[in-house]
Amino acid sequence: MIYEFPNKDEPIRQGDIFFPLPFNFIRDLNNIIVITEDETIEKTSWEQINNKPINAIVNVSPVWGIVASQDCDAARVPYITFFLIDTLDKITKLTIPDPTNHKKWQSFLTTQTRKNAGWFYLPIDGKLGFHERMAVDYEEVFLVKREYLETNSTSLRKGRLNKVSYQHYREKISQYFRRFPYDEWYPLTVEEFIEYKKEKESKGLIINPFEWQTQKNQKTKNTT
Repeated sequence: MIYEFPNKDEPIRQGDIFFPLPFNFIRDLNNIIVITEDETIEKTSWEQINNKPINAIVNVSPVWGIVASQDCDAARVPYITFFLIDTLDKITKLTIPDPTNHKKWQSFLTTQTRKNAGWFYLPIDGKLGFHERMAVDYEEVFLVKREYLETNSTSLRKGRLNKVSYQHYREKISQYFRRFPYDEWYPLTVEEFIEYKKEKESKGLIINPFEWQTQKNQKTKNTT
């Protein structure tokens, strides 16, 4: 498919796929389980820690990950940045087509990957270890120590994106992180905004006009 399988002595590169990696996080910052200096366990909140280093008990899950760090960074920095990989349905939260309907699948993949900047599709490949359709989640980022990855790359690195898929992956990263959030209705006239507001509020959204889109502003302009 769209993967390559590097030799064990090749350096870690952007687009390399690893499994299993430790994905750790604190579920509730109001209830952090810490080990005190006298080795007792207690619950506390982040606010009560008072900027002191702590030993905490956190949730750790084995996950798939793909290298997000650029090649030059992956060769020298203490920690390598990864994006989380999970099944396509979990990442996209979209209704997945019937797996036997090739027409629906090609339409789904080509349309949805074009529309959604936040994930990157990874097809099935048994040699790599993907037995389901997978996806990269650009919103879930975690770090792993580079030294450990280099020492254990033979067992942890399952493959990497080939030249074509890597170029697409790299470009989607740049598109995702340089997106400019804007209110799409800002260039509408007063009349156009009124219709836009009706449509969005019928779906439960609250839309506020810019100064130049209010009836009051329009009347002022007409009288000057």
